[in-house]
Amino acid sequence: MPARWVEVPAAALSRGRGGVDVHAAHHRPEQPTGPCFVCVHGLGGSGLNWSLLGPRLAAAGGEVWAPDLAGFGLTAPTGRRATVADNLDLLGGFVRTVSPDRRVVLVGNSMGGLLSILLAANAPELVAGLVVCAPASPRPMRAPFDPQIAAHFAVLAAPGVGERWLRSRARRVDPAAQVRATMALCVPDVDALDPAVIAAHTELARRRRALPYAPTALLDAARSMLLLLGPNARTLWRAVDAVRAPTLLLHGQRDRLVSAAGMAAVAARRRDWTFRSYPDLGHVPMLEDPDQVAADIAAWLPAAWRTAAPVGW
Repeated sequence: MPARWVEVPAAALSRGRGGVDVHAAHHRPEQPTGPCFVCVHGLGGSGLNWSLLGPRLAAAGGEVWAPDLAGFGLTAPTGRRATVADNLDLLGGFVRTVSPDRRVVLVGNSMGGLLSILLAANAPELVAGLVVCAPASPRPMRAPFDPQIAAHFAVLAAPGVGERWLRSRARRVDPAAQVRATMALCVPDVDALDPAVIAAHTELARRRRALPYAPTALLDAARSMLLLLGPNARTLWRAVDAVRAPTLLLHGQRDRLVSAAGMAAVAARRRDWTFRSYPDLGHVPMLEDPDQVAADIAAWLPAAWRTAAPVGW
């Protein structure tokens, strides 16, 4: 029987500093036989980014949570901003609330991968394992860059310019076109994605047009993340070095946002991490080939637990 993937209303969950409500998707098998997974989306994403991988992890016996970070999806940034620091606080509170008696396996993509690394480094008592898929990381000096991606982030980073660009996009581009344009930055072929995924993201984009905090949240998150990838990169590298949980690093070789050279640098720095590269995939392998990603996570878990047994499964 397929896993049932349900949304949990934000009002049903209260956690983090100030008791902030968090909107999330959740599945708990009647008799869980695997770990508790907490899946963390990237910049501009939401829990919907895990709508294909989540049920597959749940079908294998794991409990799965996919929260919307503060300012993203349907989680309002009540009492906080959408910066990396504030969302790290929210993520820690979320994990403590949904899994108070056992450590979790964090599964993070892009900015969510960065957050997952930071939480695993700063609160190792919460994390039994780590799966990071194209985590945002500093680009090596000599690595080639994509001009369109560089221009996109330059606009977001520039004070005033990012605000004007987002207002203009909202006037000129409808939600369906916005989602396709965003996906085109992330995957080699948008038309190869599951149409239901595109439809769900389009509906969410339509709902977010009515949320006054949405543009500010995107800019807060992007600007704080760029600081960690640039001027404050040492903080991120120290976190990478500090992670003690078994870690699976995943990356699509056709990723335009996180370079192959960047992922190779992370893999070389942490040779104890398991590294899996996908020749034909882009920035969001869990949406492009969820069967393969789920199989790789399932194959990695037993080996990971031989080196660091999970607590409280």
